Amino acid sequence: MPAEFSDYFDYDALEMPIHTVVEFQIQKATRLLRRRSMIPKHTLPLLTVGLFTALSFTAPARGQEGFCEELFARVNHTHFSELGTPFVHPFNFEPPQIHQDAFFIYRYTKNTIEGEHEHEAEAHLDWSLTKRLGFVIGVPLIGLEDATGTQAAGFGDLEIAPRVMLINQDKFILASNTFITVPTGDAGRDLGSGESVISPYVTTWHDLGNWNTLLVNFGPNIALESGDVSMSFDFSLTHSWLGPVLLEPDHDDEHGHQGDGHQLHFSPGMTTLYLELTSEYETTGEERTFAELMPGISYVLTEHAELRFGVLLPISRTQRFDSQYFTSFTWIH
Repeated sequence: MPAEFSDYFDYDALEMPIHTVVEFQIQKATRLLRRRSMIPKHTLPLLTVGLFTALSFTAPARGQEGFCEELFARVNHTHFSELGTPFVHPFNFEPPQIHQDAFFIYRYTKNTIEGEHEHEAEAHLDWSLTKRLGFVIGVPLIGLEDATGTQAAGFGDLEIAPRVMLINQDKFILASNTFITVPTGDAGRDLGSGESVISPYVTTWHDLGNWNTLLVNFGPNIALESGDVSMSFDFSLTHSWLGPVLLEPDHDDEHGHQGDGHQLHFSPGMTTLYLELTSEYETTGEERTFAELMPGISYVLTEHAELRFGVLLPISRTQRFDSQYFTSFTWIH
């Protein structure tokens, strides 16, 4: 086995606890990439941004001849692929599909790394402008309580993201989601980061067949004032099926279909199981690694309403919190 591969695949790590394996392999993957390419530590994220920018120009030409024609075309609003696979939304990152939904999210985070319990209510809008262009905006309201009983509440950091769907195929979709975090929260009361952060992500969707999908999200997080940089790697594995209907529709199902029979909206009773991994590796400062695993479930009440619930659990040695509970109501356009 070549030295560069044996340096990465440490089979002795298989005997380590799961949190140690995850942290160890994320660190080695990032360090190996930097070492083998002879790239200085602080240059790697900038190179990554440049790579994503180049991808945004070259991917449409290679993967989708109709990109330019569809860039400003009217929205093709559907929640299913051409093969009939549902486009479900991950809990912890944006999918590559361009859609029109509003999320009302509540998160309870127990014992954060700052020693606080956190309540967060967020209004989150995903909106398509054309077949290929869209945006995301999220406005969080945060409440904190520390061990002494001291409380703080207020708006957190505003999050916005322009989105471009670069490749759209039957079983594969690729998009760029460039998140910009605006420091609107009060950093002095731990309600915000105190600086702007840009996160240019690349996100992919893979149809595995039988209503199983895999979504992958990765990219750097760059703090503009301090220069701190981290790399995010996220995965979501989903399985959907038609379950029992709790609320019978009061109108014909024809509103959820096109003339050719292709379904537009989720059917009431559609249920989805999620298994998500979120991870972040700090390339500056303490170079800590954080990783969490989330099992989750969603249920479609009506073709315009969905309920979701999940629990995020740390699996790395360094933990951002003890646990996080996620619930939301989704209005589906």
